[in-house]
Amino acid sequence: MGQSAESERTVEDREAELDRREAALAERENALARRMEAAGEIVEAADRRDAVAEARDSGADTREQEMDRAEFTAKGNEYGEQYGQHLPQRRAAALDREHAKGDRTASQDDRIALTED
Repeated sequence: MGQSAESERTVEDREAELDRREAALAERENALARRMEAAGEIVEAADRRDAVAEARDSGADTREQEMDRAEFTAKGNEYGEQYGQHLPQRRAAALDREHAKGDRTASQDDRIALTED
């Protein structure tokens, strides 16, 4: 085999290796794009859960404060005779806050998972 044939094969080998490397790079870039898209969806879902949790938590606090104030200051109620009458609604408000905390925890767990290997 002549030197020309050997150098031609070396050029072909290098071109084949370059093609393999470019294909591997393209596959890694595609995998990265898929992971980034999935991460974006996770962050968007976490943001939505955070917004719902914040609204739920805020609403529960507001309802409980308004109810508490109204009962305590009711006319003809020197010692707050009606005070405590709405304990079921107060329990519901506490549950709303508990659920909001759970939503925020799940959201935080999702965000942490994105930073792990």
